[in-house]
Order: sequence, then structure tokens, then C-alpha cells
Amino acid sequence: MHSPNSGMQFVPGKIVRNEAHGEIFYRLEVSVPAPMEFVPGQFAMVSGWPGNDPLLPRPLALFHSRSVPKGKHTVEFVYKVVGRGTALLSGMHPGEPLAMTMPLGRGFDLGKGGRMYWLVGGGVGFSSVFPAAAALAWKKADFEIFLGSRTRRHLPPKELTPVGPAPGLVHLCTEDGTAGYFGRVTDAVRERIKSLTIASASRLTILACGPREMLKDLAQAAEACGAQMQAALENHMACGFGVCWGCVVALRDGEGTAHRRVCKEGPVFDAREVVW
Repeated sequence: MHSPNSGMQFVPGKIVRNEAHGEIFYRLEVSVPAPMEFVPGQFAMVSGWPGNDPLLPRPLALFHSRSVPKGKHTVEFVYKVVGRGTALLSGMHPGEPLAMTMPLGRGFDLGKGGRMYWLVGGGVGFSSVFPAAAALAWKKADFEIFLGSRTRRHLPPKELTPVGPAPGLVHLCTEDGTAGYFGRVTDAVRERIKSLTIASASRLTILACGPREMLKDLAQAAEACGAQMQAALENHMACGFGVCWGCVVALRDGEGTAHRRVCKEGPVFDAREVVW
């Protein structure tokens, strides 16, 4: 897993746009004073809503960053309203200030040549794997995307899907059969694995973010076929930079276990190390 920065940055910003996309997702673009580089899978702690309830910022996956003419720089997030904090965030308007700490955590390792990548996003987990897809597309790497949701309306809108000179094949999966594969995204991945040769499976790396049960199922499938897997965990966080130890996860450590912070040593871990 990879992190390019030795330390976090406290970054002030102003909302450029905060728009609904599809039925349940929001795209938030924020102007920042300097260019922001990040590794896919890293995140930011974001706050700025009026008052102090909730007191703590909310973790949002870094989705995109860009520099535009005249020295203007922006970062983007895609999020879903899941509680009071994101509900308040969804009601904020262009021009309002935000406070961000970023980039945080360890992202996906995309540096190994000759690998075949499958990117799996469950629910809003696509916001962590889409930046990886964009990076792989520009590298012209071999990759496919699997997107899972309960119904068509909860799949990411097409305008959020990354593009590049070599976009990967996208597999849509819905549990009610309203789009693409009829069933869970994990079942679709398992069926796709069956078509691989032993040699192809040994080249496969799965990059995944979504519900814990989805990640557990994928980790078992990856281990069974000899593939590698990197899992971006979505544990609840308080501080976001490792001080409070409120987001720990158990990892295998020799014959025992050790606890690591999802916000600091993660959120991306080797799936073989996680105690599911």
C-alpha cells in the first residue's frame, strides 16, 4: 500500500459546487490554495457545517484533483448522505468555506507491472476505486470494473465513471436485476474468476471498497484462486490521523493478531492480513 506524503495538511477551501448526481450521490468540488496530489484510496477529513453538532469531521474519499488556469486548484469528493454530518454537508452552497485535512491514510499500490486489476465497488465504495481506474486507464493497464448495488437507481451515474485512453470493461450488478448481472457483485466476481486460467489468476489483483461482508467474500475468493487483493476499509473514524485509536482493525501477526488504525496504516490493507 502506498502513501506519497510524510504528513497531513490542514487545508482551507471554498465550495465550488455541491450537486446531486443520480438519486443518492453528491459531487462536491472545493477550491484549495495549492495543488493537491493523492494516491487513489486516500481520503480527507471534511467539516464546515454551521454549529458544532456534529463536532467531528467526516471522512470522504478523495475522488479527483485538478489545477486550472490562473493558478486555481480544486479537489473533488463523491459522497452519500448516511447521517447528520453528510446531511448537513449536502445542504451547503457554493462560496461557503470548508476545513479539510488531507491526504490521509495509505492508498492502493498500483506500481506493479504486468498485473491484471479488477476494481470492485459496493455502494458508495466506487468513490475509492474510480480514482484507481483513472490512474490505470492512463497507464493503459489491464483492468475491469465491477459495480454492485441493490438496484439500478443506486449505481453511480455514468458521468462519474472515469475515462482515459484505455478505459476498462465495466460490469454492473444489481441485487434486484434492474441492471446488468442479477445478483451480488461478489457472485459476479466469483463467476468471472471461473473463466481464468491458473496463470491469469496469479496475475490478478483485486482492488475493492464497500461493505465489510462484501470485502470478506472477495478476500476468500481471491485467496482460493491465488489472486492478490487490496481492501479499502470503511470503519467509523473520529480524528482521521491516528491519535484516538477509534478505528482499529485486527490483522494477522504471526501466530497472533495485532491492531492497526484504519485511518493511519490503512484504509487500504492486504486482504490476506485482515482478520475478517
